[in-house]
Amino acid sequence: MKKASGWVVVICMGLLGLFSCRKETSIENAVTLSGDFRAQINGVQWIAADATKGATMLTGLLNITGISSDNKQLSITLTDTVPGVYVLNQTSSSYAAYADNDSSDIYAFSTNQGSDTTQAGGMVNITSIDPVNHTVTGTFSFKVFRDIDGHQKVINSGVFYKLPYVTSLPPASNTDTIQASIDGSKWSAQSIDAESLSGQLILSGSLSDGTQTIGLLMPADITPGKYTLAFSVGTSTVGTYIGVYNPSPSVALASSTGTLTILSNNTLTNRISGNFVFTAVDPLGLSNVSHTVSAGYFNVTYQ
Repeated sequence: MKKASGWVVVICMGLLGLFSCRKETSIENAVTLSGDFRAQINGVQWIAADATKGATMLTGLLNITGISSDNKQLSITLTDTVPGVYVLNQTSSSYAAYADNDSSDIYAFSTNQGSDTTQAGGMVNITSIDPVNHTVTGTFSFKVFRDIDGHQKVINSGVFYKLPYVTSLPPASNTDTIQASIDGSKWSAQSIDAESLSGQLILSGSLSDGTQTIGLLMPADITPGKYTLAFSVGTSTVGTYIGVYNPSPSVALASSTGTLTILSNNTLTNRISGNFVFTAVDPLGLSNVSHTVSAGYFNVTYQ
């Protein structure tokens, strides 16, 4: 796996991770949750709140995500679903990420940033997976780094104990829609998540098995009008409006060119609708993979 830049990790934690992460761990009935997910972050206790902690097993990936009561999020994604030790570093496909959802700084820390394991990396030990009760247990310890400013977080004494996991995403509300044409083929999201975090509105739609995700990032107070979906390939510079397409869980592509048209954004009812079209490419410019996302339409309620 090629090393991701800081903003690419944020997209993963937001639209794909904090959405494949967060969306995959959307818990409809928090009172039924059990298990524990906690760690020390720079020596300070972090504990995932009940309504936000959980895990998923989708398309051969295991994701564990939780958000503390002060809105700090930790997410771990492993490239297998069996007990064992998983190494996290700049070249491993498995990785972990940390972000402060209340911060105006949209950049996340992760184990696959930094130049070597003195800056980022560590391990996760899955000690037990219970296929009957659908829970996962393990420990973890790693450092996460942020390329954009050279800051580091040390995360240790980590444990998740009998944390419930699901094997499919929650279905979208009957009133919500995200649809598009991908390379000429009609596509419609079966699971939808839309949230306002730190002044940013993140919309994400996926198939129920976690494959194929379309996401959009924009300011939460966006008004009706037409906006350019773009970013600078191979740099840490990003646009205010970004489109993301995951043709598979392990591939994240972002908008090189495109248009976002907001039809309405009612900030009282938190409902937004609009159209979009963009060309999705490798955000690091290291491959020539390209997909056309056209005839996009969304009408969703966000939290």
